[in-house]
Amino acid sequence: MNAPDSRLRGLIRDLTDGLAQQMYFWGRDVRHPEGNALLRAGLQRIARINNEGEGSSLYRIERGGGWIELHGFCAGWRSQDPKATGMLYIRRCHRIFLASGSMTPGRYDMSRLRSGSTDEILLAGEAFLRWWIDYEKWAAQELGTAWRQECWRGYVKLRHARPWLSPAQAVDWLLHFLENPSTQQRPREILRASTSVR
Repeated sequence: MNAPDSRLRGLIRDLTDGLAQQMYFWGRDVRHPEGNALLRAGLQRIARINNEGEGSSLYRIERGGGWIELHGFCAGWRSQDPKATGMLYIRRCHRIFLASGSMTPGRYDMSRLRSGSTDEILLAGEAFLRWWIDYEKWAAQELGTAWRQECWRGYVKLRHARPWLSPAQAVDWLLHFLENPSTQQRPREILRASTSVR
């Protein structure tokens, strides 16, 4: 039996909350005591050109016929084919969009952004989500689980944060979400179950 549309839309909102938390983690990883972890994980740092864009540097790595791109304002995947649809999470909007073409972080062409169904977002964002899982596995091994737990505790303490799953739970959630979103639990259900076990 397939999950109702409202539940699937809820899972996309959950994914959005997970991205908000993960953006904080990547920001901390840039300032890791042993050096910029994004660079150590193989991403290329692209400085702003001609003062275009705002905020931090853009980090990029090639995956799935396109680029994973991380910035303080947004994160996503865009295809090398400018006509193909990619996925873009805009932090300020706290929302995932389907996107076409490249975007300047902080300055978005809203005519090239649109909402999408769960299936469309999974299709456009699959390379991004798989890279996110791989990156977190790399981070656990290379940076240590204590580092990520420290990042998570820092995020939970932020005033306007929407605390999500623990780092280990997040990776499991993402894996299951990619494989079978219709049977995926909502994070609040996972947290409720883990609290009742204690």
